[in-house]
Amino acid sequence: MTSTKLESNRLVLKPLSFDELSYINDNTLEKIQIPIEQEALLGQTKLAISRKLDKMKNADKMAHEWFTYWLIIIKNNYKGIGFIGFKGIPKEDGGVEVGYSLSPGYREKGLMTEALSLLINWASKFHNCMGITATKVLKTNTGSNKVLINCKFILESSINEYNNYILRLK
Repeated sequence: MTSTKLESNRLVLKPLSFDELSYINDNTLEKIQIPIEQEALLGQTKLAISRKLDKMKNADKMAHEWFTYWLIIIKNNYKGIGFIGFKGIPKEDGGVEVGYSLSPGYREKGLMTEALSLLINWASKFHNCMGITATKVLKTNTGSNKVLINCKFILESSINEYNNYILRLK
């Protein structure tokens, strides 16, 4: 795996290794060199990490950064405050889906917009990535909807309680 890190003024995004994700999944956070906010692991995050580990077992190691979660690290205290990542490599149509979560205490500060912008910029450098989707975003999750709109995603469809977004890169 490469040691790619993405940086902005306030954040660092670090792709987590399979082992690091396993430590998080197993609640052995002390084995990770970067402290992670406990609140960043609430809700569906742990389940999502478990599912991601299952997918990564069979993934090409050269495509690791497309399958893993990137730890969102805030620079002022160098602590992990959330996760962001794609659900695999771009498909034949060039589309890839993004998912993310952020510790509640760090929401509404523009940090997820900053993190998503970093990841979009990274993905846009790959010729086979033509667009990014965000699907099944709860309409009631105003923060997530706002992040996507701030990052220039377009509302593609709205079904029942969900919104589906797309960002065309090329």
